[in-house]
Amino acid sequence: MTDKKLSRRDFLRFGALTAAGAALAGCAPATPQVVKETQVVKETVVVEEVKEVEKVVTATPPPPGEEKVVIFVGFGTGTAAEQIAVHEAIAEEYNAQGGRIKLEFLTVPYAENQAKFSTMLAADMPPDICMPIGVAGVARNFEAWEDLTPFIKRDNYDMSVFSGLTVQIHHYPEKGQLGLPIGIFPSVVFYNEDLFDAAGVDYPPHKYEAPYADGDPWTYDKMVEIAKKLTIDSAGNNADSPAFKWEETVQWGWNGWDWMHPKEWAGKFGGRTTGVSEDGKTALFNSEGWVNCWTFAKDVIWTYHIRATGEQAGAFYDVAGDPMGSGMVGMWECHSWMAWAYPSWTEAFNWDVAATPAVEGFPIVAPLHADTFVMLKASDRKDAAWEVIKWLFQPEILKRLCDNYGCIPAHTELASGWVDDMKAKYPDVDFAVFLESANYLDQPPHESWTPAWNRIYDAVDAAWQKIPSGENLNVQEVLDTLNAECQGYLDEWWEVWG
Repeated sequence: MTDKKLSRRDFLRFGALTAAGAALAGCAPATPQVVKETQVVKETVVVEEVKEVEKVVTATPPPPGEEKVVIFVGFGTGTAAEQIAVHEAIAEEYNAQGGRIKLEFLTVPYAENQAKFSTMLAADMPPDICMPIGVAGVARNFEAWEDLTPFIKRDNYDMSVFSGLTVQIHHYPEKGQLGLPIGIFPSVVFYNEDLFDAAGVDYPPHKYEAPYADGDPWTYDKMVEIAKKLTIDSAGNNADSPAFKWEETVQWGWNGWDWMHPKEWAGKFGGRTTGVSEDGKTALFNSEGWVNCWTFAKDVIWTYHIRATGEQAGAFYDVAGDPMGSGMVGMWECHSWMAWAYPSWTEAFNWDVAATPAVEGFPIVAPLHADTFVMLKASDRKDAAWEVIKWLFQPEILKRLCDNYGCIPAHTELASGWVDDMKAKYPDVDFAVFLESANYLDQPPHESWTPAWNRIYDAVDAAWQKIPSGENLNVQEVLDTLNAECQGYLDEWWEVWG
């Protein structure tokens, strides 16, 4: 993926940095470089693509006897120019068959997706399909989607072609099967081999549940221990040295989680990932698992100093578009959608991927993102939309979509060839780690729908931002306040909808 593929990066900026409380622009008191980059991303994508959206929306209706199925693109990746070209080629191929159904992709910039989507629904001009869309995108508009179960049963559609839990991720007990799995984005530990070599530190293990090189369990405590050796100040002292000055840090041993939503971490410490009880009525954000998780996340910044503060993180973006790419980070826990950055990393340093550490006393949790499609309840072309989806989910077409989105295919046949394809591009990277990581996904998925989902999601983001910025380092107080706020949102929701 090239730098032009800004849609996923746009997602990170707006959904994981400013909104998710990443230790970047949204958290820093003054980081003009990051703010400037955010504006550039928004302007580049919006200015280039809004005209295209309007052209599609005002297109001439299909001739009599034809049905036009519109696929709304904008809730995730898929909006960069080269990705649009792939969609257009696929639509041309489908339409060239000469059937009564015509396929059209409607591309909307990520920053504009909710406004455009809501406008289309209000105008009684709904799209028929949204794709690709993640679990969070599904949750944000949870009532809009059609249950696919009747279509799957009617056509005896073979769901066994999808691997592991990829089908269950998109199944909701009260809503049914809302989508078929396109692909997954597991999380792993990316690491800079050059920085490890310079510090004389052994690499982290690649096999899940395997020990570190010295025989100790691969835990977050062990990660902190080796990350201190990789954290260097301007005088060359590491974080284990009495002379180390954290305010003058120029290299950090670990910068994990800053492009991941705070809900993703809690399951590692035994907290419920959604932050809400199973019945959806009780907020759990100040429960033991959440407190222990956020205490650790605070300590890696303010006690161990192995992760950049919100203000320090601005230095990454002077030289690169992501923390790892800056060359200033030894380890970074993030998702496989970072594929857009692999070429620039490879030019700058040697890198590889390792297994996610465990929290002592708890099972390993490696949070996972997943892309699907959803069908609109409001569409009056559901049968036609289902026919389009079945065509798109043919292995040869689905592979092109997965390649276009940078995801690991959920289709078992295609997943088996993904590692080989990636190894051909990056022969020194152990891509098998990604496939193993998918066996340790968070349950329930952290992005899963809960009552008052949008308000809670944003509240968690805002609460976390207080920690890396240094605004409030009393974790219990921050989470007690967050819990009270979210309980109020739940109570309001149940009063209206319960």
